Amino acid sequence: MSVAVAHDQSSDDGDLLRLLRDAVSSFAKRGGLPRSRALRGTKPGIDPAAWAQMAEQGWLGIIIPEQHGGQALGFTEMAVVAEELARMLSPEPVVASSVLTASLLIASGNEALQKALLPKLAAGESIIGAALAGNVPGLTAAGSTVQAKTSSKSAVLNGTVRHVYPAFSATDFIVAAKTADGIALYHVKADAAGLSIGEELRADGTFAGTLTFKDVKLDQAALVAKGDQAEAAIRRATDAATIMTCAELFACMNQALDITLEYMRTRVQFGKPIGSFQALQHRAVDLWIQKELSIGALADAIRTLNDPNASADQVSMAASRAKSRCGDAAHTIGREAVKLHGAIGFTDEYDVGLFLRRAMALNAWLGNPADHRRRFGKLLEKTGGAADEKRESVPFSAVFLQDDKADVDWNSFSDDEFRAGVFAWFDKNYPKHMRHTGRRGSAAEMNDWMKTISRKGWIAPAWPVKWGGMGLSPAKQIIYIEERERVGVMRNPDMGIVMFGPTLMRWGTEEQKQKYLPRIIANDDIWCQGYSEPNAGSDLASLQTTAVLDGDHYVINGSKIWTTSGHWADHMFLLARTDKDAKKQEGITFFVLDMKTPGLTVRPIDNLSGHAEFAQEYFENVRIPKENVIGEVNKGWTVAKSLLGFERLNSGSPRHANAALLEVEKLARSNGAWGDAEFQAKYVKVFLDIADLSSAYQRFADLMSLGDNPGPELSQLKIIVASASQHVTELLMETAGGAGANQGFETVDGEDINLLGPFFTHFGSMIASGTNDIQRNIIAKRVLNLP
Repeated sequence: MSVAVAHDQSSDDGDLLRLLRDAVSSFAKRGGLPRSRALRGTKPGIDPAAWAQMAEQGWLGIIIPEQHGGQALGFTEMAVVAEELARMLSPEPVVASSVLTASLLIASGNEALQKALLPKLAAGESIIGAALAGNVPGLTAAGSTVQAKTSSKSAVLNGTVRHVYPAFSATDFIVAAKTADGIALYHVKADAAGLSIGEELRADGTFAGTLTFKDVKLDQAALVAKGDQAEAAIRRATDAATIMTCAELFACMNQALDITLEYMRTRVQFGKPIGSFQALQHRAVDLWIQKELSIGALADAIRTLNDPNASADQVSMAASRAKSRCGDAAHTIGREAVKLHGAIGFTDEYDVGLFLRRAMALNAWLGNPADHRRRFGKLLEKTGGAADEKRESVPFSAVFLQDDKADVDWNSFSDDEFRAGVFAWFDKNYPKHMRHTGRRGSAAEMNDWMKTISRKGWIAPAWPVKWGGMGLSPAKQIIYIEERERVGVMRNPDMGIVMFGPTLMRWGTEEQKQKYLPRIIANDDIWCQGYSEPNAGSDLASLQTTAVLDGDHYVINGSKIWTTSGHWADHMFLLARTDKDAKKQEGITFFVLDMKTPGLTVRPIDNLSGHAEFAQEYFENVRIPKENVIGEVNKGWTVAKSLLGFERLNSGSPRHANAALLEVEKLARSNGAWGDAEFQAKYVKVFLDIADLSSAYQRFADLMSLGDNPGPELSQLKIIVASASQHVTELLMETAGGAGANQGFETVDGEDINLLGPFFTHFGSMIASGTNDIQRNIIAKRVLNLP
């Protein structure tokens, strides 16, 4: 499915997008890859008949206004066209001419040239290339090496600009040139006297060009825009084209991965399909995750580009984030796809290498991923401080600061007001000495705070209002989490809030809901999870704890281990085997247990950082009333699987990674590392990884808020969050220099920071809810359909 369509299915335009995708896909498949192969290394390198058909379908004028012969649609539709054409490696410069150049003209404000050129672009009569800068086109107009000597009636261009695409199929060019008054854009015919074009054969067999201007004379009518107008037009156009290029990159990675997965299913070695080998399965899963992360980055970028209220900085940051992720992912997937095919992957006759070649060409155009990370870092520095000031300066309703529960729809506030209000209340009420401790607070330490947040009505942001929650949308939940972590709360709502409560709402009886949910929301009861056993960790279905019916009670015997908060919890929800003769995942029942029940012994266990975070429990003839069964007897696996969805969503939350990232920034600004180029490269990469994690998290939170079960695809969140948490916590220790080995707290600008705690804590994200390698096994079998 097209990524653009996938993120707009709920809109009124969903049917239109699907029809558009089908039409473009059908057209592209007619010639298929053989058409692309036949045009490699040729000039002009396009099929005029195909170009004319694209124009007839209206695809070349999708973003062009109707008064100039276009469709006046949006970039979502344009992304569908770009992506579907790229699946068959169409060599025609649709994005270069119909997005980059069209956007330049639209943003220029030059009505005369818009009227003269845009209708020809939409009709396919003209192909117009953009010659904007030399070494890193699209990132800065100041990079232009073309000089314009101007008078009141004319301009004369001299200089050279490289990497211009299209070049040999272009009928015209829009050229950025330096003048005495700054940057100006000029319209130049491809056959203008004094203009010569040199060949640049790209990795995919298409040609870019080196344009050399030698006394190219232009009249005043050729001036497209100048000064700030030209700069703004260049920025808008290159950002739009960069994002549409990411749609093409997504197509390349998707096709390369699909070809590779099919090969892994059918290629037999050592008597087995190679896709059955775990080492190759895990490699394939990691590639698939890169593709999934690209969906979020690209969808966010398209959404921002379509938003009329988005600032230029916001669009540029979205474009650079998308190019960083999609560019790296397309290259990595293409490269590894070749390797996973063995010798045949290295041959020209086999198709998989073609997608790597196209990705290489697209990556180098309009700035490569590293270029875009550098630009993102500069924009982040420019907007980051302003964002912090904005949080404190944005006015917000007094309702945010009241300490009792308010009868208000928190989703009705704008994101900026909601963010400012949430931070203000947390900052006002959460104790200073309990901030950023790097460990989970105990029940006794956190009791007063949990009662405070419960009275406020903010203890369960995702719960429906009916049961005392905030009823936040997934987007608002992420803002809430970010601001809570910014303050440094040392313990988030426990498993009763994030896992058991939502599960009980789905599977519990009305009596059970009335009994447990009000006490959970009031923080009167703290819950823990009894799943893992000494010999049944990730292999949960092998659990041996038994529950035998004896009159009105079940008698529990066995042991549970790695139980987070087990040593201070009031209640446990647990799984026990009620039918020893049933199949492995059957005969299991879901129970709730009062931790004060006789026969239960609890042994706290210290984690790597020396804190007692989890426990082991021993059950010796522990009697549980029959009414403590949740769901049906012997059907507990069904309940458990739905709970694992809530658990994996919670485990995949970006909250811990975001908290560590804030500590990294504070430390780097304090000790001078912030200005170091190597640090900035690592910091921006981690920042973008966490941004992509947040998008993935929100995508699944959206699904679950609608009552959908995401299925095994949700397992990716655990893998993503573990990687992001590892990288950011290691960067925190590295940034600390010699202090990076010290236990306890370091004082940074008057605030205590635990440098090692976040690193030790992140191991839990790799193990809880099933280890990451187990998640890879699940994805390989149940999502990628490997043998």
